Amino acid sequence: MTKKSTKAKRKGFKVLPGESKRFSFQNLKQAAVFYVLLLLALVIIVQLGYHWLGDQYLAWRLQITEAELGYIQRDTHVRGLITRSEEVITAPTDGMILAMTPSGKRIAAGKELVTFGVLTPDEMDNLRGSDEQEPDEDLREQLFNYWQVLFQSENDVDEPGAELDELTGEIIEGEAEQESLPARESFTEIMVLHTETAGFVSHYVDGWEHYEGPLYLETAEPAGHNISEGDLVEAGEPLIKIVDNWEWYYSIKMPLHPGRTISELSSVEFAFDFAPDQIVTASREQYEIDEDEQEVRITYVIDKQLSGFDQVRYAEASLLYSRDHGIIIPADALFESEKGKLGVYINQGGRVVFQPVTVIRQQDDRVMVEGLTQYSLVITRPDLVEEGQRLN
Repeated sequence: MTKKSTKAKRKGFKVLPGESKRFSFQNLKQAAVFYVLLLLALVIIVQLGYHWLGDQYLAWRLQITEAELGYIQRDTHVRGLITRSEEVITAPTDGMILAMTPSGKRIAAGKELVTFGVLTPDEMDNLRGSDEQEPDEDLREQLFNYWQVLFQSENDVDEPGAELDELTGEIIEGEAEQESLPARESFTEIMVLHTETAGFVSHYVDGWEHYEGPLYLETAEPAGHNISEGDLVEAGEPLIKIVDNWEWYYSIKMPLHPGRTISELSSVEFAFDFAPDQIVTASREQYEIDEDEQEVRITYVIDKQLSGFDQVRYAEASLLYSRDHGIIIPADALFESEKGKLGVYINQGGRVVFQPVTVIRQQDDRVMVEGLTQYSLVITRPDLVEEGQRLN
C-alpha cells in the first residue's frame, strides 16, 4: 500500500529546466556591446582631455594671452611745496603744556584746545635750564605727571583733609594739617585756551605756516617738530596748530615738456610719496610759462585730506595727466624679426603667424601697440616657436 501510494504521487510532478550557468550567445553579444560602448566613451574622454590639457599646457608654456583693449596712464615725477591755511596758537606767557586736543581731530570753533600752566621766569629757568644751571628734568617730569594725575583724580578728592600725594598723585586720607604742595605752587595760573576757528588739529609746526597759496621753491626742508604735552614753552612760541583741511595747495615747477601740455589741463591726479596708495584729483589754480627759464610753474588746489598731509611741506609725487586708450599686450611678446621688423607671434587657427606692430606707449611691463586686433592670441614666449609652426 505504501509503495503504490508513493508512485502515484510522483506521477503528478514535472521536471523543470534548471538555472545552472551555461554558455549563451545572447549574453555574449550584450556584454560585447556594453564593453564596446564603454571603450568608445573612454576614447572620447581621453581625446577631449588630451586636447583640453594640451591646449592648457601649450597656453601655459608659450604664455599665450589675449590682446586687450585698455589704457596706459601717462605720468611724470614732480616736486613741489605744500601750503595750507593754518593758524598757529601761541603761548600767551611762559609755562608748560598740560593737555592738548589730539592731533588729527577736526574741532569746532570755541572748543578747548590747550590746558596751559603758567610759570614764572625763575621757575622756567629752573626747569628748562640757563647759562648758569642745568635743566632739572626730574622736577619737570614730576611736575607734569602730578598734574596729569590731578586732572584724573580731582573729582575724587571730596573729603575734608584729603589731598594728592606730590609724587604719585594718590589721594592722602586723614585730617593732617593741610600744607601746600610744591607742585601745586609751581603754577601761578592754569589757563584753558580755545580755538576761534574750526579746523584740523595738528601738533606739527615748521615755521612756514604764514604762507598760503602759490609758492614756488626748488626745495624746502624746514626744521619742523611735533609739540607734545609736558613741553615747556616761552611766551610767543607755538602751542598747537589749526589747519583748514578742506583746501590746500601744491605748487610745482617743471620743464616746458611736458609742462606746457599739462598746464592746459584743468585737473590732474596726484599720488604723493607720503600717501602713495591714495590718488587724489587736483584742480589747476594758476599757471605761468617762463620761456627764459624754460620752465612751467603750476599751482593746484586739493580738497581731500590725506594721511600725514599736515606734517609735510616739500613733497614729491607722481602727476597723472592723461590716459591713452588702445590695444595692450605684455612687453615680453615684442621681438624683432630677421627682416628687422618689430612685431609679435600670434596663434592663428593653430599656426604661428608673425604680426608686425608699432609701439605707441610703454608702461612698466605693458605696451600699447597698433597693428593688432582685440582678442588676438599673442605668444609671450616668441623664443619657443617659429613662424608657420603648427601648434595642434
